[in-house]
Amino acid sequence: MIVKNFITNDIPSLKKSDTVQYALLMMDDFGVRNLPIVEDKILLGYALFGILESMDDETLLSELDYGSQPISVDPNFSVIKCLQLISDNRFDVLAVTSDSEYLGLVWSKDIILGMGQSTTAQSDGSVLFLRCNVFNYSISEIGRLIEAEDGKLLGLWTWQPEGNSGIDVLLKLNIRHIDNIVNILQSNGYTVLNQINQQSDDLFTERYKSLINYLDI
Repeated sequence: MIVKNFITNDIPSLKKSDTVQYALLMMDDFGVRNLPIVEDKILLGYALFGILESMDDETLLSELDYGSQPISVDPNFSVIKCLQLISDNRFDVLAVTSDSEYLGLVWSKDIILGMGQSTTAQSDGSVLFLRCNVFNYSISEIGRLIEAEDGKLLGLWTWQPEGNSGIDVLLKLNIRHIDNIVNILQSNGYTVLNQINQQSDDLFTERYKSLINYLDI
């Protein structure tokens, strides 16, 4: 799967003339911690919740320090590379650009749901995205921890980020309420990068249904 299959404009970009208050409202409405700032189809940078929340509401985004070339992803990149960039930068969304032109963005939830798509994915459940030290990785141990909290592992995918000693793990579980599973995994050295209850978030339910039409891992 490649990035262009997940590009959306349903989540809006921001402009330099927007206020901090407006940016925070958009982040709250869409449940994200960052949004791209775009002018004339050129990506200028990102508005980050952690920075904006301490600023005056009426401050314009034009006053932000945009710094160096902002991070973006090419539409023909692998979604695995894209997901790594999102996780490493603690983003929820990542801008997609081609020849410096902004095309839209990709949302981590869409990608994780798409990667979790399988013959079992239409059933009720959740998806977890983990990272751990490669030397501590054990399928049997992950399964044991999940089953200890009355869960069942329906699917598992792994890959190792380039130049990283960790291993990324995508899990499909049979239950929606996974707070206890998240806690026990974290207490055993697993970093939970993202978690999605597949049927609890109305905002991306329709996009998830559309992904089912063409995704099959």
